[in-house]
Amino acid sequence: MMLLEEDVRRIMNLGYKFNDFAYIDEEGFIRLKNRNGHCVFLDVESCKCKIYEFRPIGCRLYPIVYVEDVGIVIDSECPASNTITVEEVIEKAKTLLQVIDKLKKEAVMRRTSSRNRF
Repeated sequence: MMLLEEDVRRIMNLGYKFNDFAYIDEEGFIRLKNRNGHCVFLDVESCKCKIYEFRPIGCRLYPIVYVEDVGIVIDSECPASNTITVEEVIEKAKTLLQVIDKLKKEAVMRRTSSRNRF
C-alpha cells in the first residue's frame, strides 16, 4: 500500500522508525512494508491492527481500492465487501481520487529532490 507523507508522520509520531514500516520505491512512492504476506502492523495472534486509530488513509478507505488499468473498485477479497453501501463507495471514491493525486505529487517531489524527508 502507498502511504502519504502525513501517514508516515502520524506513524512515526507513535515511535516507529521509517525503515521499520516503509520504504521508497523506484518511482518515488512510499510503500508500507509487509512481513510474511501481512502488513507490518498486523498482530497475527489477535488479527488486529497495532495502530488502528492511527492507520494510513488507504486502510481507512478500504475495501475501496484503485487497481491500475481498471480504476476504483471494491476489493472482492475483503470479507466485508458486500456490506459497503453505494453512498460509502461514492464518498470513499471521491477521497481516493484526491489521495491518488496527492500521492503522485509527493512522488514527483521525492524524485526531483535529493534529500529524503524521513
